Amino acid sequence: MSDAVGAVRDSVRTILHDQHRRWRDIVTGLDAEALNWKPGDETNSLAVLVSHSLDAERFLLANSVDVELDRDREAKFRVEAASADELLALINSTEQVVDGYLNSMTADSPSADVARPGRTRTGSWWALHAVEHSCEHVGQAELTRQMWQQRS
Repeated sequence: MSDAVGAVRDSVRTILHDQHRRWRDIVTGLDAEALNWKPGDETNSLAVLVSHSLDAERFLLANSVDVELDRDREAKFRVEAASADELLALINSTEQVVDGYLNSMTADSPSADVARPGRTRTGSWWALHAVEHSCEHVGQAELTRQMWQQRS
């Protein structure tokens, strides 16, 4: 494996592990009511944000190394969590899975075209989109937790 590919793989891993740490901080100490609370109509709970974001991360990183996965994206928007421990276990298991995809990245993966229904992108695009998507939702979840804590 080239040093450049290793650097990309390790950078993506470092950023995502930081995002996972932030997810853990967000859900730790919250009960089911807080995890399933929605700040308003057309918004998502923390449980949904965690579930959807991690599912997308898994899907996008699998695509980055041309592993095709079945995915029920809409099901993640109906998730309700019984406890923070349930979400922490999901974060931990997803981290292991995505690390496996990153470990399988080859020198050809970043520039290889990977076609999925509706779009064809390079392996590097899929990996970078996983990082981008995670960052967006973790920030949203941090704000949702603040809103929960500050509600009247």
